[in-house]
Amino acid sequence: MLTPRTALFLTLLLAGGSLSQRARRPPQPASPISTIQPKANFDAQQFAGTWLLVAVASSCRFLQEQGHRAEATLLRVAAQGAAMAVSTFQKLDGICWQVRQLYSDTGVPGRFLLRARGARRAVDVVVGETDYQGFAVLYLEQKRRLSVKLYTRSFPASDSALSAFEQGTQRANLTEDHILFFPKYGKPPPVAGLVLPLCALPQPLLTPAWAFRFLRGHRPVPHPR
Repeated sequence: MLTPRTALFLTLLLAGGSLSQRARRPPQPASPISTIQPKANFDAQQFAGTWLLVAVASSCRFLQEQGHRAEATLLRVAAQGAAMAVSTFQKLDGICWQVRQLYSDTGVPGRFLLRARGARRAVDVVVGETDYQGFAVLYLEQKRRLSVKLYTRSFPASDSALSAFEQGTQRANLTEDHILFFPKYGKPPPVAGLVLPLCALPQPLLTPAWAFRFLRGHRPVPHPR
Protein backbone atom coordinates (compact mmCIF):
# COMPACT_ATOMS: atom_id res chain seq x y z
CA MET A 1 0.00 0.00 0.00
CA LEU A 2 1.30 3.42 -0.97
CA THR A 3 2.12 5.86 1.74
CA PRO A 4 0.48 9.31 1.55
CA ARG A 5 3.82 10.86 0.61
CA THR A 6 4.38 8.39 -2.25
CA ALA A 7 0.82 8.88 -3.54
CA LEU A 8 1.31 12.66 -3.55
CA PHE A 9 4.59 12.30 -5.44
CA LEU A 10 2.99 10.10 -8.13
CA THR A 11 0.09 12.53 -8.50
CA LEU A 12 2.45 15.46 -9.04
CA LEU A 13 4.52 13.42 -11.48
CA LEU A 14 1.49 12.49 -13.59
CA ALA A 15 0.20 16.05 -13.54
CA GLY A 16 3.59 17.32 -14.71
CA GLY A 17 3.58 14.83 -17.58
CA SER A 18 0.11 15.98 -18.63
CA LEU A 19 1.20 19.62 -18.64
CA SER A 20 4.28 18.69 -20.64
CA GLN A 21 2.13 16.97 -23.27
CA ARG A 22 -0.09 20.04 -23.49
CA ALA A 23 2.95 22.24 -23.98
CA ARG A 24 4.12 20.04 -26.86
CA ARG A 25 0.96 20.58 -28.90
CA PRO A 26 1.85 22.06 -32.28
CA PRO A 27 1.17 25.80 -32.53
CA GLN A 28 -1.66 27.02 -34.70
CA PRO A 29 -0.59 27.87 -38.25
CA ALA A 30 0.00 31.53 -39.00
CA SER A 31 -2.98 33.48 -40.31
CA PRO A 32 -3.03 33.86 -44.12
CA ILE A 33 -2.68 37.63 -44.00
CA SER A 34 0.46 37.44 -41.85
CA THR A 35 2.37 36.34 -44.96
CA ILE A 36 1.23 39.42 -46.93
CA GLN A 37 3.77 42.24 -46.80
CA PRO A 38 2.38 45.79 -46.73
CA LYS A 39 3.49 48.47 -49.13
CA ALA A 40 7.01 49.49 -48.20
CA ASN A 41 7.15 52.81 -46.35
CA PHE A 42 3.38 53.13 -46.60
CA ASP A 43 2.21 56.75 -46.28
CA ALA A 44 -1.37 57.25 -45.08
CA GLN A 45 -1.30 60.91 -46.12
CA GLN A 46 -0.58 60.00 -49.74
CA PHE A 47 -3.18 57.24 -49.62
CA ALA A 48 -5.92 59.62 -48.47
CA GLY A 49 -8.61 60.72 -50.88
CA THR A 50 -11.19 59.02 -53.07
CA TRP A 51 -10.96 55.41 -54.22
CA LEU A 52 -13.36 53.49 -56.49
CA LEU A 53 -13.91 49.77 -55.92
CA VAL A 54 -13.23 47.88 -59.15
CA ALA A 55 -13.14 44.20 -58.17
CA VAL A 56 -13.18 41.79 -55.24
CA ALA A 57 -11.72 38.29 -55.05
CA SER A 58 -13.23 36.23 -52.26
CA SER A 59 -14.48 32.74 -51.46
CA CYS A 60 -17.33 34.26 -49.42
CA ARG A 61 -20.51 32.33 -50.25
CA PHE A 62 -22.72 35.39 -49.81
CA LEU A 63 -20.65 37.34 -52.32
CA GLN A 64 -20.74 34.49 -54.81
CA GLU A 65 -24.51 34.09 -54.49
CA GLN A 66 -25.46 37.77 -54.31
CA GLY A 67 -22.78 39.21 -56.58
CA HIS A 68 -25.39 40.14 -59.16
CA ARG A 69 -26.69 42.74 -56.69
CA ALA A 70 -23.32 44.49 -56.40
CA GLU A 71 -23.46 48.25 -56.74
CA ALA A 72 -20.82 50.88 -57.40
CA THR A 73 -18.85 51.52 -54.21
CA LEU A 74 -16.67 54.49 -53.29
CA LEU A 75 -14.19 54.98 -50.46
CA ARG A 76 -13.12 58.29 -48.98
CA VAL A 77 -10.01 57.97 -46.85
CA ALA A 78 -8.67 60.49 -44.35
CA ALA A 79 -5.39 59.95 -42.52
CA GLN A 80 -5.52 60.18 -38.72
CA GLY A 81 -1.88 59.89 -37.79
CA ALA A 82 -0.92 56.32 -38.64
CA ALA A 83 -4.59 55.26 -38.65
CA MET A 84 -7.18 55.93 -41.37
CA ALA A 85 -10.80 57.05 -41.16
CA VAL A 86 -12.69 55.42 -44.03
CA SER A 87 -16.15 56.32 -45.31
CA THR A 88 -17.76 53.83 -47.69
CA PHE A 89 -20.56 55.00 -49.98
CA GLN A 90 -22.71 52.32 -51.58
CA LYS A 91 -26.15 52.02 -53.11
CA LEU A 92 -28.25 49.14 -51.78
CA ASP A 93 -31.73 48.42 -53.13
CA GLY A 94 -32.02 51.92 -54.53
CA ILE A 95 -30.94 53.64 -51.30
CA CYS A 96 -27.49 55.19 -50.80
CA TRP A 97 -25.64 54.57 -47.56
CA GLN A 98 -22.51 55.81 -45.87
CA VAL A 99 -20.57 53.49 -43.55
CA ARG A 100 -17.88 55.05 -41.35
CA GLN A 101 -15.04 52.90 -40.04
CA LEU A 102 -11.65 53.39 -38.42
CA TYR A 103 -8.68 51.41 -39.67
CA SER A 104 -6.71 51.32 -36.44
CA ASP A 105 -2.92 51.51 -36.38
CA THR A 106 -1.14 48.24 -35.57
CA GLY A 107 2.34 49.68 -35.32
CA VAL A 108 3.25 48.44 -38.80
CA PRO A 109 2.74 50.96 -41.63
CA GLY A 110 0.21 49.63 -44.14
CA ARG A 111 -1.22 47.05 -41.73
CA PHE A 112 -4.47 47.92 -39.95
CA LEU A 113 -7.13 46.44 -37.67
CA LEU A 114 -10.82 47.03 -38.26
CA ARG A 115 -12.45 46.34 -34.91
CA ALA A 116 -15.85 44.62 -34.93
CA ARG A 117 -18.87 45.10 -32.73
CA GLY A 118 -20.66 42.37 -30.85
CA ALA A 119 -19.75 38.77 -31.60
CA ARG A 120 -18.19 39.52 -34.98
CA ARG A 121 -14.44 39.08 -35.24
CA ALA A 122 -12.12 41.93 -36.13
CA VAL A 123 -10.86 42.30 -39.69
CA ASP A 124 -7.15 42.54 -40.48
CA VAL A 125 -6.37 44.86 -43.39
CA VAL A 126 -3.14 45.19 -45.37
CA VAL A 127 -2.44 47.67 -48.16
CA GLY A 128 -0.30 45.35 -50.23
CA GLU A 129 0.26 47.36 -53.40
CA THR A 130 -0.38 50.98 -54.32
CA ASP A 131 1.14 53.74 -56.38
CA TYR A 132 -1.07 56.25 -54.50
CA GLN A 133 -2.11 58.01 -57.72
CA GLY A 134 -3.63 55.16 -59.73
CA PHE A 135 -4.50 51.96 -57.89
CA ALA A 136 -4.42 50.08 -54.61
CA VAL A 137 -4.69 46.38 -53.77
CA LEU A 138 -6.01 45.67 -50.28
CA TYR A 139 -6.05 42.34 -48.44
CA LEU A 140 -8.64 41.65 -45.77
CA GLU A 141 -8.87 38.68 -43.43
CA GLN A 142 -11.70 37.67 -41.12
CA LYS A 143 -11.99 34.24 -39.50
CA ARG A 144 -8.86 33.15 -41.40
CA ARG A 145 -10.59 33.82 -44.73
CA LEU A 146 -8.63 36.08 -47.06
CA SER A 147 -10.11 38.39 -49.69
CA VAL A 148 -8.52 40.86 -52.11
CA LYS A 149 -9.90 44.20 -53.31
CA LEU A 150 -8.81 46.41 -56.19
CA TYR A 151 -9.38 50.17 -55.97
CA THR A 152 -8.54 52.86 -58.50
CA ARG A 153 -8.65 56.64 -58.50
CA SER A 154 -10.54 56.69 -61.82
CA PHE A 155 -11.83 54.45 -64.60
CA PRO A 156 -10.91 52.46 -66.53
CA ALA A 157 -8.41 50.47 -64.46
CA SER A 158 -4.91 50.43 -65.93
CA ASP A 159 -3.14 47.27 -67.05
CA SER A 160 -0.69 47.63 -64.17
CA ALA A 161 -3.59 47.80 -61.69
CA LEU A 162 -5.26 44.70 -63.12
CA SER A 163 -1.94 42.87 -63.17
CA ALA A 164 -1.28 43.72 -59.50
CA PHE A 165 -4.79 42.53 -58.60
CA GLU A 166 -4.29 39.28 -60.50
CA GLN A 167 -1.04 38.63 -58.68
CA GLY A 168 -2.72 39.42 -55.35
CA THR A 169 -5.53 36.99 -56.14
CA GLN A 170 -3.03 34.23 -56.82
CA ARG A 171 -1.12 35.08 -53.63
CA ALA A 172 -4.38 34.63 -51.70
CA ASN A 173 -4.92 31.21 -53.34
CA LEU A 174 -8.04 32.44 -55.13
CA THR A 175 -9.01 31.87 -58.75
CA GLU A 176 -10.88 33.73 -61.48
CA ASP A 177 -14.06 32.02 -60.29
CA HIS A 178 -13.75 33.98 -57.04
CA ILE A 179 -13.50 37.41 -58.74
CA LEU A 180 -16.42 39.82 -58.90
CA PHE A 181 -16.12 43.01 -60.95
CA PHE A 182 -18.26 45.90 -59.79
CA PRO A 183 -20.60 47.86 -62.11
CA LYS A 184 -19.58 51.01 -63.90
CA TYR A 185 -19.98 54.31 -62.11
CA GLY A 186 -22.29 57.22 -62.67
CA LYS A 187 -21.73 60.41 -64.59
CA PRO A 188 -18.85 62.69 -63.59
CA PRO A 189 -19.75 65.44 -61.10
CA PRO A 190 -19.05 69.06 -62.05
CA VAL A 191 -15.82 69.18 -60.02
CA ALA A 192 -12.45 67.49 -60.47
CA GLY A 193 -13.72 65.41 -63.39
CA LEU A 194 -13.78 62.25 -61.27
CA VAL A 195 -16.16 59.45 -62.14
CA LEU A 196 -18.13 58.86 -58.94
CA PRO A 197 -21.12 56.71 -58.04
CA LEU A 198 -24.38 58.63 -57.98
CA CYS A 199 -24.68 58.08 -54.24
CA ALA A 200 -21.40 59.84 -53.46
CA LEU A 201 -23.36 62.97 -52.56
CA PRO A 202 -24.44 63.51 -48.90
CA GLN A 203 -26.74 60.66 -47.89
CA PRO A 204 -28.10 59.05 -44.70
CA LEU A 205 -25.46 57.68 -42.37
CA LEU A 206 -25.39 53.93 -41.78
CA THR A 207 -23.23 52.57 -38.99
CA PRO A 208 -21.55 49.16 -39.42
CA ALA A 209 -24.03 47.55 -37.01
CA TRP A 210 -26.98 48.88 -39.01
CA ALA A 211 -25.31 47.86 -42.25
CA PHE A 212 -25.21 44.19 -41.30
CA ARG A 213 -28.80 44.30 -40.08
CA PHE A 214 -29.86 45.85 -43.37
CA LEU A 215 -28.08 43.17 -45.40
CA ARG A 216 -29.91 40.51 -43.40
CA GLY A 217 -33.26 41.88 -44.50
CA HIS A 218 -34.04 44.64 -42.01
CA ARG A 219 -35.50 47.84 -43.36
CA PRO A 220 -33.22 50.91 -43.21
CA VAL A 221 -33.90 53.92 -41.09
CA PRO A 222 -35.75 56.56 -43.15
CA HIS A 223 -33.62 59.54 -44.07
CA PRO A 224 -35.00 62.70 -42.44
CA ARG A 225 -35.88 65.42 -44.92
